[in-house]
Amino acid sequence: MAERLSILVAARDEEGRIGSTLRALREEFPEAEVIVADDGSRDRTAAEAEAAGVRVLRLARRGKGQALALAERAAADGTLLLCDADLSGDLRPLLDGDADLAVAAFAERRGGGFGIVKRTAAALVRLGTGREFREPLSGQRVLSTEVRFARRSAGDPSSTRAPERALELLSLAFPLLAAALLLARAA
Repeated sequence: MAERLSILVAARDEEGRIGSTLRALREEFPEAEVIVADDGSRDRTAAEAEAAGVRVLRLARRGKGQALALAERAAADGTLLLCDADLSGDLRPLLDGDADLAVAAFAERRGGGFGIVKRTAAALVRLGTGREFREPLSGQRVLSTEVRFARRSAGDPSSTRAPERALELLSLAFPLLAAALLLARAA
């Protein structure tokens, strides 16, 4: 029997975009539990997500990391797929193989900012773990049950030690996949 899959979608003010993302996810992963972590949207993001037939956690604006941490607590045990609300493209390759942690990188870079932040994060991960990540901050990732258990054992994921704990987890010997996928952001 296949392990349960829960999909966590981080969203803030994604009205007009989130519906198509959720329809695509439901089509690609029909058996998965889908939870939208609505991080204090001021538009109809949550209503569009509910209309798509998924579970919505309406949260006060806490930031993406804390919103996803709360959504993870609400998710069933099993594998987690995390993704952004404005995404299009096939995420199934992240679930292929035996990796306990899979991180997507956009195969074609289009716009986007945070170049210095991404380079700094990549350097810190490399220094702290010896592992190389093209997109260490990618919101498109898969965490196995084993990684989830290790995270829970390390303590509260929304604590101020979260970045330090992330490096500790990455330094463990979990099989890792970094995949370049043809993904795009909705305009």
